[in-house]
Amino acid sequence: MTDALKSVAPIARESVEDRVAQALRELIVTGQLPEGTPLVQRDLAERLGVSQTPIRLGLTELERVGLVEVGETGRAMVSRLTREDFEEIYATRLGLEGLAARVGVAAIGPAELARMRSLLTELERLGREQDVDGYLRVRWEFHATCYEAAGRPRLLAEVERLFWRAERYNRIVLSSRERFKQSVANYKRFYEACKAGDPRAAEQVIHDSTQWAVEAVAELLPVEDA
Repeated sequence: MTDALKSVAPIARESVEDRVAQALRELIVTGQLPEGTPLVQRDLAERLGVSQTPIRLGLTELERVGLVEVGETGRAMVSRLTREDFEEIYATRLGLEGLAARVGVAAIGPAELARMRSLLTELERLGREQDVDGYLRVRWEFHATCYEAAGRPRLLAEVERLFWRAERYNRIVLSSRERFKQSVANYKRFYEACKAGDPRAAEQVIHDSTQWAVEAVAELLPVEDA
């Protein structure tokens, strides 16, 4: 853990709890803090240049989104990647994100479509370069442009939480050039559904792409009792 934290600069005082959670999230999802790594508040506070209070709050937030687990002794560690967790996240995304797509497309306008077209071009470039970090960031912007049009902030917030909770698994999904190509193809289908103003088609793309991801990755993950 100490070596991984050396790459992180001390955190400024403003919005310290959010900054702590974000710094730890990035270390976890990029694999610098692998699953099972103990998260000792004292060590984290020393390296990030903050007190243990924002560290504790940051770990609580990461526990809420499923990146950290706390054992019976109260010790925190990076949560394991498991088949059950992956399937549960994606099953929930399928329902909520399908709804977000349906109501978003029903409300989308020319400005949103132009933004999505620009982001799709960026996704195509990032996919060719196999830039996972950039691709994940831009693909959320792409989806959010559609979902925000519905004006349902609670739904959007829950979908976003699940999207980023799934980030470690998303990196496994995007583990080859062929996977990137299939992912980009899914986004092209989604854009065409949005352009056609077809909510049901957009929802179906979400269902199809979610099922594709589960089929591609689930069997590669350990089960929880293993």
